[in-house]
Amino acid sequence: MNQVIHDKFIPQQLLYFIAGRRCCQQFPCTYRSSDHDVFINCARGLGLRSQMVQSKGQCSVKIFKQACRHYLEEPKLLTLTGVSMTQLYVLLSRANFLAKENLDLFSEYSSYNVTAADLMQVYLPLPPCRPPLPRFKTDTQRKFLSLFPGYPVAREIVQLLYAHRVLLLNADLSWDKSLFVPLILLDDCELKKSNVKIVCIESESIVVSYNSQRLAEYFGEQVGETVGVQLAQNSLVSNTTHIIFSTAQHMLRTLASDGCHQISHFVVNDVHLHEPYTDILLSELRKILTQSPNLRVVLLSHMTDGTKFLDFFDEGCELNRLNIREPEVRVSFLEEIHSCIALAGIHKGPDVYRDIPELFRTKSQRNEQMDKCLQAYEELGTDASLHPFLYAINYDLVPVNYRHSVNGKTAVLIASQLNNATHLRLLLFMGADPYIVDEQQQNAISLAASKGNNECIDALNNYSLHGYVVKNAKPDFVDFDLIIDLMYLLLTKPEFSPGEHFNLFLFSGNIQIILPSYYHIVKLNYMLLSHCLTGNLQELSIFILHENIRKEYIDALLNAPVNTVKVLLTTSVIESLVLLVPFKYQIDCACRQNSIYDSANYCMDECYEWVDKESLARRETFLDPDAPDAHCFRLLFKDTFDGLPEMNKPHLQTMYLDKICLTVKLLAPNRVISEYLSFTISPPPLINVHHAVQFLKKIDVLDEFEDVTFLGLRLLDIPAPCQLGRMLIFGILLQCLDPILTIVSSLMTVDPLSIPFNEDIDRLWDKFTIFVQNRIKNERARLADNQFSDHFIFLRLFQEWQCRLKNKIPPLHLTDEYDFVLNGIMEQLNYTRSELVSALRTQNLIHSRGPLSIQNLNQMANNWHVIKAALTGGMYPNICTVDVGHNCLNSAYSGSVHLHPNTVLRDFLEPFNSASLNFRTPWILCNKQKNHIVYATVVVPLAVGLFAGEFPGRTILPTLLKYICCAGPTRLRFSQICDSQSFTSDQNVNIFIDEWIWLVMSNPIVQLIMKTRQYFFKVYHYLLRHCTDPEKWRRESCGGYLSIVCETLARIFESEDEMLGLTGTPPISYRPFIKVPSVYLLTVNSHFSWIQEMNDNPDLFQKRQPFNPHFVERQFFLLYTEDSAEDFYTKNNSVYIDNVLAKFARPIESSNRHIFVILYSKNPDVMISVSRAKTIKGEFTLKEYFRNCIPVYEILEACMSVNVTVPVFDGRLMSCLIDKRVGNIIMHLFAFRHHWIHKQ
Repeated sequence: MNQVIHDKFIPQQLLYFIAGRRCCQQFPCTYRSSDHDVFINCARGLGLRSQMVQSKGQCSVKIFKQACRHYLEEPKLLTLTGVSMTQLYVLLSRANFLAKENLDLFSEYSSYNVTAADLMQVYLPLPPCRPPLPRFKTDTQRKFLSLFPGYPVAREIVQLLYAHRVLLLNADLSWDKSLFVPLILLDDCELKKSNVKIVCIESESIVVSYNSQRLAEYFGEQVGETVGVQLAQNSLVSNTTHIIFSTAQHMLRTLASDGCHQISHFVVNDVHLHEPYTDILLSELRKILTQSPNLRVVLLSHMTDGTKFLDFFDEGCELNRLNIREPEVRVSFLEEIHSCIALAGIHKGPDVYRDIPELFRTKSQRNEQMDKCLQAYEELGTDASLHPFLYAINYDLVPVNYRHSVNGKTAVLIASQLNNATHLRLLLFMGADPYIVDEQQQNAISLAASKGNNECIDALNNYSLHGYVVKNAKPDFVDFDLIIDLMYLLLTKPEFSPGEHFNLFLFSGNIQIILPSYYHIVKLNYMLLSHCLTGNLQELSIFILHENIRKEYIDALLNAPVNTVKVLLTTSVIESLVLLVPFKYQIDCACRQNSIYDSANYCMDECYEWVDKESLARRETFLDPDAPDAHCFRLLFKDTFDGLPEMNKPHLQTMYLDKICLTVKLLAPNRVISEYLSFTISPPPLINVHHAVQFLKKIDVLDEFEDVTFLGLRLLDIPAPCQLGRMLIFGILLQCLDPILTIVSSLMTVDPLSIPFNEDIDRLWDKFTIFVQNRIKNERARLADNQFSDHFIFLRLFQEWQCRLKNKIPPLHLTDEYDFVLNGIMEQLNYTRSELVSALRTQNLIHSRGPLSIQNLNQMANNWHVIKAALTGGMYPNICTVDVGHNCLNSAYSGSVHLHPNTVLRDFLEPFNSASLNFRTPWILCNKQKNHIVYATVVVPLAVGLFAGEFPGRTILPTLLKYICCAGPTRLRFSQICDSQSFTSDQNVNIFIDEWIWLVMSNPIVQLIMKTRQYFFKVYHYLLRHCTDPEKWRRESCGGYLSIVCETLARIFESEDEMLGLTGTPPISYRPFIKVPSVYLLTVNSHFSWIQEMNDNPDLFQKRQPFNPHFVERQFFLLYTEDSAEDFYTKNNSVYIDNVLAKFARPIESSNRHIFVILYSKNPDVMISVSRAKTIKGEFTLKEYFRNCIPVYEILEACMSVNVTVPVFDGRLMSCLIDKRVGNIIMHLFAFRHHWIHKQ
C-alpha cells in the first residue's frame, strides 16, 4: 500500500496540479511524515519547487510552480536593537506582576465563541403587537389618501393579501407604495380590531428617515408614536407604534435575536433592486412563513416581470399595475445630443485660459522620457519600439493622446504616418483621438490621406469617433463638459427655456442630473456654481442627494419655493425616493459605481458599469408627465443602449461577502454559509463565498468551524468592512483610535489626491495631463514627508484641512475646484467618522469614562510608530514582501503584484529595483486593486512578528517555551515555530506566522516576541468579550496595563525605525474635540442659490418689474487694499463699505444690474478677491464670491488674447470703475482657475 501511494498516488496528484490553473497548492496533512520526502523529491523531478510548512500544529507540503510569486524562498530575518530588547524585558516583567495582581485578566478562555446570551446584549426588542386605536380621519387625510394612484384598488389589495400570504405589488414610483400600503393595512386592521405591527423595509437609511417623517406628518405626530424608526444608531419606537420603518440589514439583526413573533406584516420595498440584505431577508421570510401562518408579506417592485419572486416563495399572487403606454418623454442619446449642441452655438463667455502660453508646463523629466519614446517609435516603427510607450500608458497613467513637447505629434499620428495599421487599430481601441493636430496642423486622418495609406484610412473610418475617442463611450468616465453644454442648452436657448421672459412666478423646467458617485456630484456642483457666479448661467438653486447624507439635504429640496429652477444632482438613490418636486429635464449618465469582487486576485475592484435597461426605463418615470416637452438626455450611444442587458447581475453575485457571511452565520448558526447562500433568490458564486469565509477565518472573525467569534459579534454592527473594523479594534488597544478612524474613513471614501487619468481632466486642461499628474504626485510626496506611507497622507491631509477651518466653519467663498471638492469629500469623511464612533459606542468599545474613554484611547494618537503597528494588525493579511533577488514583490494572494503610480513608494516610470532600495525593510502593508498596490506603508519586521496572524484564546506559555527549547511536538494555535528548516542554525528559530509569513530570529528574541504576543492578545480577547461590562474596565490595573504596553511599544518601534534609517516622524496633531461641519455643500449651495438672492432683498423682487436673467448687466469696481482678503473682510464692516462704494453703487443696483467689487493689492500686483456688492435686508454689504491670488500679468495676457484694451492697475485710487469686459475676464480667471496648474 505504501508503495502504491509513493509510486502512483502522489505523482498523480502533482500531475493534476501541473495541469490546473493554480500556481501553488498546499497538500493537506493526511500523509505520514515519511511521505513528505516523497512529495519533495517527486516535485523536484517534475520541475516544481516545494516547501515544508506548518499550519495549526501539523506539517504539510506546499508545492509551487516556477512562475509562482507566493513563495518565500528564504525566511525574513527579524532582529532587535539593544534598546528594544531591554524595553521588552521591562514590559514583560511588569506584565507578570500585573498578571499576579489581576489573575482574572488572563484566565479562562474556555468559551471563545458567541452564545445566545452574548447576542442578546445588543438586541433592541420590538414593542408588543396590539390593535390600533380608532382614529377619526380629517378632510386633509382623506384627500391625501384619495390622491394615491392606487386608492381605487385599495380594497382589492387587502383582499388579495388575506387570500394569499405573499403579495407582489408591481407599480411605478408615483404610487408611493411605501406609504400607501402601510396606510391601507393599518386602516383595515383598525376596522377589524386585529393586532397589527407593520415593518416597512427600505433600501437605504436616508429613505427610512424620509418616508417615516412623511407618514408621521400624515398622522400629525412625531416619529416614535404611531410611526417609528429602528436603525442601528437611531431607534424611535414606543408601545403605541404600529408601523416601523427599517432597513433589511438592521431587521436581519433583529430577526437573529428575537424572530418575528411581534410582527403581523412585512412590507419590503424595491425588491427589484436586489439589495444584498434584502435578498437575505427574503430567504428568512420564506423560512418564517413556514412557522408563522398568520404573517403576511407584501413585496413592492417596479419591474416588468416579477414571477421569480413568487416562484421563490412558492406561493402568493401578483398585482401588476404598471401602465404600458406610449412613452411621453422624449429621449435623446449621444449622437443627437452632440448634434443639438453643435447647432445651438452655445456661448459661455470669454475662454481666457485657452490661448495663454503654458510652455513651461511641458518641461519635466517625465515629458523628456515620453518624448524619447515617441522619437524612437517614429524612427524605428517596430513593435518593440512601441512597447515602452504602451507600458507607460498601462502602468504609469500616461495619456494615450500624449503630444510630443516640440512637434506636437501623437502616437496615433506617427502610426498613421508609418502606415502601420496594426498599431493604429490598437491605439484607437485604447482611446486615441485621430483628430489631434501637430505643429504642422496635420492629424492622423489628413496624414494618412496625403500619403495614400489606404489601410490606415480604412481603420480610421471604422474606428474614428465610434466608441473610443469619446469619454461617454465607456462608463468609467463622465463628460462634465458635455453636461455643462447641456445646461447652457436648457437654460439659455428659447426652445428649452421655460418662457420668453422669465417671470418669477412662472418658473418651471427643474433639472435632474443622475451621476454615478458622490465625487462626481461634488465636482459638477463646483462647475455649475462657477458658471452661475460668472453670470453665464442664472437663477439656479443646486441640491444634492446620495446614499450617505443627512436629512437636511432632502428638506432643503422639498422646502424650496416653486419660483426657482431646481437642479438636483443625485445618484441611483433617486430610484427609491418619492420626491414631490416636478422635473422637466433629466440628464442621465446611465452608469453606476459598483464594487466587484475579483476572485482571481482576491481583492475588491471599484469599477463603473452601465445600468440596465429596466433602470433607465424607471428613471424616465421621474419626469413630470404633465410637463410639456419633457426631455431625457442619456449620455451613451444608441448602439450601446441596444446592447445593454434587461437587468444587471444582483449585487449579491458580484460583491465581497464578508459582512454577508457574518450576518448569515448569526441567522443560521448551525448551517454552512455556502449552503445557506445557495438557496437565496440570487445565489452568489461558490468561489466568492469560499474566499470570504476563508478570509474571515484568517482574521479571526470566524473560527475554524465557521462559528462566530467575539470579534465577529463586535464587527457586525460597525458600518465598515470586517478588515477595517478589525483595524479599529487595534486602534483601541494601542490607544491611537483617532488617526485609525481617519485612515479607515479615508479608505471608505474617495481619495481627493488620486492620480487622475487623462479622461478625468476637463477638456480645457487635458493637454497638461502629465503636468497635473506630476503636481499631484509631488503633493502626495510632500504630505508623506519621507515616511514611505500612503496612509500617512490621509492623516496629514485631514490634519491640514482641520487647521484651515476658521471658527470651525469652512469658507463660503470659492477658491478653486480642488479646494471645493476637498471640502465636500472631507464632509463625507467626517460623516463616516461620526458613524463609526457611534457604532463603537453602541458596541461598548468606547466608554464615557475610564480606560476606554475617548481621551484614554488617544494617548498615542500623535505617535506614528504606534499607528503603524495598529495598521499592521488591522491590515493583515494584506502584507507583501520585497524579493530583492527576483526584483519583485511577493504576496500570499497574487502571483504578480505591482506598485501603482498612485503610491508614494515609487515615482513615475521608476524601475522597481530602484524604488525598493529606499524601503529599508522587506515588509509592506497594502491596499490593492486587482494586482496593483494603490496604498502602501512600509513597516518594520517586529510589527509583523507581534501583530500579524491570528491568536485564538488558549495558548499555554510554558508549553510554548518548552517547545522552543526542546523542539518537542505541541499544537500552537497562533503561529508555528520550527527548528528543522534548512536555514536554521543552532542559535536561530524559524517561525511561520501563517502558511506564508516566514520569519527567522534568535532564540532570546523568539521568547520575547512570543510572550509579548501572548499578553497582548489576551487583552485583545478580554476587550472583545468584556467590553460590555464597564466596571471591569474601570479598574486601575486594566487601564494601567494598556498604558504600559502602548508607551513601551512606542519606544520600541521608534528604536526599530531609527535602526532601519527611517527619518523622524513629524508630529501628528490630535484634535479630538473639534466639531467639523456636517453640511458644507448644503450651506454653500444655499448661500449662492437664487432662493437666497430673493431672501436677501425681497423688496427688490416685489416690484414686479420685467426680469430676464439672461441679460443681467454687470458693473465692476476695483478696490485697493493693503490687507489680505481674510483681514479685509474681518476688519471692514458695513459702514466702511457704505462710505467707499454705496454712494456709487447703491443708486444703480437692481435685479437686472449687479455690482461687483474686485480687491487688489500691490507688491506684488495681484487680484485677491471678487465680491458682489448688494443690499441685504436694507444693509449695503459685500458678499464674497471668489478668493484666490491672480497676478496682474495674467490679466494683461488674458486681455490681449481676447483683444480687450489692457487696463492700468496703479493703485492711485482707492476705488474706481473698470471696463465691463475686463471685469468679466477677471471673473473668469477666478472661477475657472486650475489648482494644480496655477498653484505657485
